[in-house]
Amino acid sequence: MTVVVRRGRVIAEPRHRSIRFDRIVPVDARSDAVRDLARIALDVVVRAVDPASLPRRWSTHAFAREVAAVRAQLAPIRSRESLAESFGREASVAATLTPPTVVPPQPPGPVRVAYAIRWLELGDDRIRPGWAEWTGQPVFAGPDQRNGEITT
Repeated sequence: MTVVVRRGRVIAEPRHRSIRFDRIVPVDARSDAVRDLARIALDVVVRAVDPASLPRRWSTHAFAREVAAVRAQLAPIRSRESLAESFGREASVAATLTPPTVVPPQPPGPVRVAYAIRWLELGDDRIRPGWAEWTGQPVFAGPDQRNGEITT
């Protein structure tokens, strides 16, 4: 075994190469996506336990609709590796569209929440209920209202 320091953590690895030649390996973007997905999934689970602690944005019907739409698109993905690759691509596109700012971190948006839910589903092979049912919110059964439209 070889003891190494990776990202500030001391770990033991099986020796798989000679000691004399140490290679520099680029950071694996997939491992970053896996770590982000796991972190967001934990955040979603912890917040969903107590509906009173949900961010206001998460309680809107528009948010629930968007989560449902993205979850439907992610349903064909059958492995966590494929989901992490997809999330990595999604995150890299989103990172190029928004300039970095120094503000308090916001709760994850509907796309990240949907990815986190799919991550959980692939982990234990259990399909989660819809966003409103999962967070204990009343299910909206009325007509769709958008942009302040009044329906009769």
